[in-house]
Amino acid sequence: AMARHCAAESIVLLENDGVLPLKQGSRVAIVGEFAEIPRYQGAGSSLVNPTKVENLIENLKGKGLNLTGFAKGYTRECEGADLDLIHEAVQLCAGADVILLCMGLDERSEIEGQDRTHLELPESQTALLHAISRVNANIVLVLSGGAPFRLPESGTFRAAIHGYLSGQAGGPAMADALLGTVNPSGKLSETWPLS
Repeated sequence: AMARHCAAESIVLLENDGVLPLKQGSRVAIVGEFAEIPRYQGAGSSLVNPTKVENLIENLKGKGLNLTGFAKGYTRECEGADLDLIHEAVQLCAGADVILLCMGLDERSEIEGQDRTHLELPESQTALLHAISRVNANIVLVLSGGAPFRLPESGTFRAAIHGYLSGQAGGPAMADALLGTVNPSGKLSETWPLS
């Protein structure tokens, strides 16, 4: 309960045109490997042993939404786009009211002992976003990561909510924020570039 409370207090609503909180009964597609296998902690000396890691998918079940399915969309170990995974995600998203696209910095993007050379999200994820946005504009970016990155261009999503590296109870905390049970009123702790 304490981990869930701390994670919920840290969630930042970056952008929202009114699509959040999710409306009861809406058809929601969930896309992105982070929804199933969360990016909840750093690497190297920051690794911890959680007692139980909860994901977003399981925590949205039975909450009054019509979950239409899950598509992996990308593989975090792969730099380039996986066209088969993208095609599967696009098929799922075409008929949804809202798409929750879980993306952000993977473990290789933020590794101890090595500086980042750019502020971009992995190509596998940006290619997925562009493909989905061509068939359905109702995209909510559910973001993870421990450092700033360049947000995708305006017009490819309707809302962006950031959970940072939210710990073992980040899944239920993010579900609470998406459903409006908690107010995602955390603040950015560093400067994020506009360009």
